[in-house]
Amino acid sequence: MLGTAFAATLTDGVANPYAAQAVPQTTGCKCCDSVARLAGVVDFSKCGRDWLAGRKVEPYLGWPIYYYHCSACGFVFTRALDDWSNADFARHIYNEDYGLHDPGYLDERPRSYADLIDKDFGDDRAGTTILDYGSGAGHLERFLRERGFQAVTSYDPFSSPSRPEGKFNMITCFEVFEHTTDPRALMADIVAHLADDGAVMFSTSLCTPEIIDQGLANWWYCAPRSGHLSFYSRETLMRLAEAFGLRHAWFDDMRHIFHRDAKPGWLKRFFPEAAL
Repeated sequence: MLGTAFAATLTDGVANPYAAQAVPQTTGCKCCDSVARLAGVVDFSKCGRDWLAGRKVEPYLGWPIYYYHCSACGFVFTRALDDWSNADFARHIYNEDYGLHDPGYLDERPRSYADLIDKDFGDDRAGTTILDYGSGAGHLERFLRERGFQAVTSYDPFSSPSRPEGKFNMITCFEVFEHTTDPRALMADIVAHLADDGAVMFSTSLCTPEIIDQGLANWWYCAPRSGHLSFYSRETLMRLAEAFGLRHAWFDDMRHIFHRDAKPGWLKRFFPEAAL
């Protein structure tokens, strides 16, 4: 199930005679509804394993994934997988080989994020309820429990049979936002689980104008076989936050916070009031 969005056009806009249907030059931005234009294309096989090796190690599949760039909010995204079901994602991306294509997924990254949370958390861990949204195999929950966090729930929309109940004053969402094909639906689902005094700690690598100029195909993070389909600017994240009554703060270009005006005590340990 690949869909007509895997078709191609020539750079001058003339339809590719080898494609079943031409890819549109423009489309509506999934975040702000402005006009987004074609900005790059990579083979579906491009993944984190290629980047670590410094060369192409995965065989090409001949599935071109076209990405669009919104000049209004900076969002970069593809339409190629919009019609995929969870079963399609499980077959082609989140299968038994996924760990090979996304190195660090099983141990290194969840352990480092658990260390980040644990470092400055202090006594607030006893009264903090945590939802790890997009938890994958649930390793972050295990590492957090090893560090004394007890009220931790794992949930992954692709693999969990049931949704978590209740609301949480801390939602972690590490390496999830780039995997969605519908950022507004993702935000709505996350906010539905967020307590009135809650905040979201998440990670995703920002896409800058320099990356667009240098070519998405040259950016290590643009890796559809690793499930990386959507890329954000600070402006994108700010607009998403505002649409759901939240504010955006950040540690750096990878680690971010969405928070309400009523901030949880744990958040103040990471940011001075002036930074929120």
